[in-house]
Amino acid sequence: MAQVAEEKDINVVLSELFSSDGSETYIRPVEKLLDLDEEDTMSFWDVALKARQYREVVVGYKPADLDYDDAEELIINPPNKSVPRRWKEGDKIVVFSLED
Repeated sequence: MAQVAEEKDINVVLSELFSSDGSETYIRPVEKLLDLDEEDTMSFWDVALKARQYREVVVGYKPADLDYDDAEELIINPPNKSVPRRWKEGDKIVVFSLED
C-alpha cells in the first residue's frame, strides 16, 4: 500500500501480478528459449529478450545442478545480468506469463 501511495502507477503493475486474471509464475526449461546445440552462452538479459518473443518476463533462474530443496539457490533478480553464463540442459527459468 505504501508503494501505491507513493507511486500511483505501481498500482497497475501490482494489480497485474496479484489479481486472479493477471500474470502467473512459471518455471520453464531454458531449452524453451535456447537451442543449446547452437547457443549455450549468453547473458541473463539476452535470455530475457528472447522470452519477450513469447510475451514472457524472465525474473530469475535455477541452475540444473542445484536441488529445489535449496530454495535460496533459486536466483531471482540475479546480479550481473549482462555477464554471459553457460546455460545447460536442466537449467530452469522463472517467468511471468499470461498463459501456459
